[in-house]
Amino acid sequence: MIKTNPSRDKTRFTDVYDEPVDRLLSPIKGYHEKPLVSLAEAIAPVLSFFNEIEDYIFVAMHNCQNPTEGLTQYESAAIHLYTMQFDSGPSLYQLLNESLRAENRGKLIPWFTFLKLFFTALYKLPSYNGIVWRGIRDVNLSSKYKAGTKFVWWGVSSCTTHIEVLESEQFL
Repeated sequence: MIKTNPSRDKTRFTDVYDEPVDRLLSPIKGYHEKPLVSLAEAIAPVLSFFNEIEDYIFVAMHNCQNPTEGLTQYESAAIHLYTMQFDSGPSLYQLLNESLRAENRGKLIPWFTFLKLFFTALYKLPSYNGIVWRGIRDVNLSSKYKAGTKFVWWGVSSCTTHIEVLESEQFL
């Protein structure tokens, strides 16, 4: 059974501390050469990193039978799988973001087939040009992020265009 765990859920909102904003990492090269494959095939190289990920793949595929935004079912399910909080062991978003933020770009190689599917899906979604908000609990990171400064977040982070969303119980 898949359920959420509030203590593990905290890392989803606090992992922005791990972003290397004081230095630019090398570009990610090589994933774009991989073929687009099914979600199960895309996860195969990192299967050993997880407990029972096949169950989560099944749920993601089931929940994405009617994708929107021009996505295929596999692309939609890749995004869905990324957002899921796993009941046992690390979730996909945790390990993927850890690898995306690593200076050793070799850590990304096992992720390349998933990145191809995941990024293909994300690039199909509508772009947004404007202010977005990222909820961070109990800390002020404004000294790390100066107004007018450009920086790169290597990890994939949940953000909102409406600051009111951050006033929900989940973020307080």
